[in-house]
Amino acid sequence: MDRQMTDREAYPAAWITVGALAAAFLIWKYVLHAPTVSGCWVYRTWHIYCPGCGGTRAFMALAKGHLLQALWYHPLVPVTVIWTAVYLCSQTLWHLRGRHGWRLCYDPRWPKWLLWLLAVNWIGKNLLLVGFGIKL
Repeated sequence: MDRQMTDREAYPAAWITVGALAAAFLIWKYVLHAPTVSGCWVYRTWHIYCPGCGGTRAFMALAKGHLLQALWYHPLVPVTVIWTAVYLCSQTLWHLRGRHGWRLCYDPRWPKWLLWLLAVNWIGKNLLLVGFGIKL
């Protein structure tokens, strides 16, 4: 049986995920005093980019308000953050209005689109690195 996730499950799961990420960030910043993140093990070992390479830089650029820079470093990060923010805001307002008005509904194709974006980014960056020697 291929059961699809619905808004009834996705909405609380998204809030729980956002809360857990916020708690992890606060611990990293205030308890651990913002230690630097070491370089990528995959890049150091095999001299190719891993699928997540640039994600930390993209998150930090986005936190500073540099959307285009974040898109350059790793497009999955700003797309996911913006998509999640719009989804959670629209769903929350919809609930507060007594389930009236516009809302963005969860679509089971979203994870597939995000994986596709991850793959295109990873393959594209490695083609530039290996094929043309262009480091990003």
